[in-house]
Amino acid sequence: MCTDLRLAQLPDLHISGRTMDAGHELRSRVQVVPAAQQWSATATESAVEPLRWTNAHGYVAVDAFGFDAIALDGLNDAGLSIAALWLPETDLTSIAPMYGDEPAIDLINVGAWLLGTCATTDDVREAFGGVRLWNAPARRLWSADVPIPDELTHLLTFAFPLHLAVHDARGRDMVVEFVGGEAVFASDPSGVLTNSPTFEWHATNLRNYVNLRDAQARPVDLMGKQVMPSGDGTGLLGLPGDVTPPSRFVRAAALVALVRETPDARAAVNQVLHILDSVKVPRGVARAGDYTQWCVARDHDALVYYVRSYDGWTTDVHDLRALRVSDPLTPRRALRLPVD
Repeated sequence: MCTDLRLAQLPDLHISGRTMDAGHELRSRVQVVPAAQQWSATATESAVEPLRWTNAHGYVAVDAFGFDAIALDGLNDAGLSIAALWLPETDLTSIAPMYGDEPAIDLINVGAWLLGTCATTDDVREAFGGVRLWNAPARRLWSADVPIPDELTHLLTFAFPLHLAVHDARGRDMVVEFVGGEAVFASDPSGVLTNSPTFEWHATNLRNYVNLRDAQARPVDLMGKQVMPSGDGTGLLGLPGDVTPPSRFVRAAALVALVRETPDARAAVNQVLHILDSVKVPRGVARAGDYTQWCVARDHDALVYYVRSYDGWTTDVHDLRALRVSDPLTPRRALRLPVD
């Protein structure tokens, strides 16, 4: 479970964010990745070569399970963000391509690839035109000299099903899902993405909530008795409050739609973090074990990446310019998430 959003009603500011909800402990870190790093997708063990690339863009990203190459979320020096969210409906083969001239990339490596090579949503769309896609099972992700976390040993044959929320510094929002073995693209005027079902279903489901607004309800005459509104916020009566993906999607979309102005970018970042608070999953709420392990906010204009963790009260601020991620001479490093 996860929720991603952008304040789509702010034409002059491009601020987004997301929660990361998971049942397994991700042990995430923030990766500072300068430009000009060499990369390779997971080996195919077939005649098809894995995709290899050099990242033209430096970026910061949040990883998982100790893998430096995994980017579950990130922001690059062009103001492009990529967020990977869980989607059980993902339909990609877990068998690497056996033939073809195009190089192959597995889904878990897509985030780092796009952050390193793309600047806009158009670039992301075009990038998928030159590769073969597959979804490597977990056992293929660990090399022989890297121990597999004990809590994941039962998932060795499992391939992580993901879809992507993409935002750029031009104010464009896109969803990438993987259906029928192919990448499927959709523009996202709401700026919101959660999990199951697919994005098209969630977009249609918003039709059930067209009454939500920020206006106050008026007193009504009910069989001769005047009934008064119970307090502020009556225009949002009916807003779902549970933690299922459809409810989180509606809740985030409604709140994002109501943010039409802020005094500055920092205030907009605060708005994102407060909206994310409304869709976070506390420990113990979901019996399966999912909870919000961390969340981020992204300033696509100033190139600043904000990170909070479940057990921390502070917000770490990562300024991509100050970190000099565009400079190939900048050392690559991993930073811990805030825990204080």
